[in-house]
Amino acid sequence: MGSLFKGSTTVVQAPQSSQTTYDIPEYLKEFQSSLLDRANVESRGAYQGYTGDRIAPLSTAETQAGGIISGQIVPQAGALANIGAQRFDTATAQSYMNPYANTVISGVIGDLEEQYQKNLRGINQGAVGAGAFGGARHGVERGLAGERYLETVADTTARLRQAGFESGAQRFAADRQAELQSAAGQISALTGAQQQLGQYGAMGRGLEQQKLIEEYRDFIEEREYPREQVRFGAGVLAGAPIRSYGQERTGMVGQVFGQPSVAGQIAGLATAAAPFWPNSDIRLKENVKQIGQSPSGINIYSFNFKGTKDQYEGVLAHEVPYASIVDASGYWKVDYSQLDVEFKKVN
Repeated sequence: MGSLFKGSTTVVQAPQSSQTTYDIPEYLKEFQSSLLDRANVESRGAYQGYTGDRIAPLSTAETQAGGIISGQIVPQAGALANIGAQRFDTATAQSYMNPYANTVISGVIGDLEEQYQKNLRGINQGAVGAGAFGGARHGVERGLAGERYLETVADTTARLRQAGFESGAQRFAADRQAELQSAAGQISALTGAQQQLGQYGAMGRGLEQQKLIEEYRDFIEEREYPREQVRFGAGVLAGAPIRSYGQERTGMVGQVFGQPSVAGQIAGLATAAAPFWPNSDIRLKENVKQIGQSPSGINIYSFNFKGTKDQYEGVLAHEVPYASIVDASGYWKVDYSQLDVEFKKVN
């Protein structure tokens, strides 16, 4: 019984556990550190936009070709339309009538007058011979002769003036046709020159556009060169051998660690440099399934990382490149602070 009140000490042997640590060889650590530093600099650098021209402007020749259209072809086309709209009317006819037409008409009327007087003398002589000079019959004959004379004068004058008008109209039409042909010829010549100049200018602009494209490509290549170096270094590092060593310690073992893949170890090392950028590279995930969308329309997925059973919810980095970076291991990580999606563990 005394032993019940007597203190006793029981030594309990704590279970022994072992932990395996994985690390890269010493000769690569400096390279790894430098690579992570460079990746960190690139990921945090300000956006470098292109400030040069991307689209070639109109060439000088194309501008000149446009000037031919507005300054010469369009006015010529207007003049052509005005020529076609002209009509041969009374006012226009005056400048196309034969200036000697009235002289001709006067001469013809004179001839008719002379013939009329000759006819009157014949009528008078006939009346005298018949002893009826001054009589009613004599008066009727003179009246009829006068009417015939006036009708002949009017008819002849009308025919002469009509002939003059038609001749003027023909000359007017010939002039208009000549003007139309001349204006159309000028437009045709100007159009040909404009087209040739425009084609020449387009060729020049095409060469200038190609130059701008090459300059933009050079800018992109220069901007991306440091990042390509980081990616190349990450690829080299991902293929490096991994050193492992064991260490015994006393304590309860809460987790059992399986040996990760080389890429996973490198990704873990990179994650240590940027813990706020969760891995979101689809190459590290499996059982990926879309479960919804965020208010802004970003796809949300459930998944687990390869080699683990824990379920997570988040995005795929390649769908949100504006919020993603490539770490030293060559895998994509996402800055969820830029998204309306929460990266979370489900179970």
